[in-house]
Amino acid sequence: IGLGIPAEPLFRSASLWLIFAGSVTVTNLILGAIVSGLITLLCTRYMGYSTKQFFRGFSKADEIAFYLAFLLKEIVRENFDVLRFVYRKGQPKPMLVHFHSNIQTEALRVLVANSITLTPGTFTVRLEGDEFAVHALDEYFQIDIEHSEFAKLAKKVEEA
Repeated sequence: IGLGIPAEPLFRSASLWLIFAGSVTVTNLILGAIVSGLITLLCTRYMGYSTKQFFRGFSKADEIAFYLAFLLKEIVRENFDVLRFVYRKGQPKPMLVHFHSNIQTEALRVLVANSITLTPGTFTVRLEGDEFAVHALDEYFQIDIEHSEFAKLAKKVEEA
């Protein structure tokens, strides 16, 4: 997927583990992560991936975790912002904002586009190359889009 981890076998084995485990507990998640990682590591040889590529993905784990934590924080914060906007009963002034990112990896650009869509008040209308077109509910929600923190964090993941 562009992050250095062969996604298909990792996601398949993790999904199967959760199905067979029957419940989602901390123990099942930890054991599932270990077993899925081992299965993926063993399958890399047969699927044309290198072991170096597999382990390079783990070196980005802290950046990915920080990105996901930031995304969760933004989703919660933007929910409250949209609530305030709705109860303010102001007339919305929807906008379409275009911006470019310097992210080279297609998977990370898609991640940024989906992250923008997940945060209330905005959604990605189009992604072509490195150009994003984002619809904002009101001009208030477009303030940070052009200097997207998601794009900056994704670039850090890419460079790690």
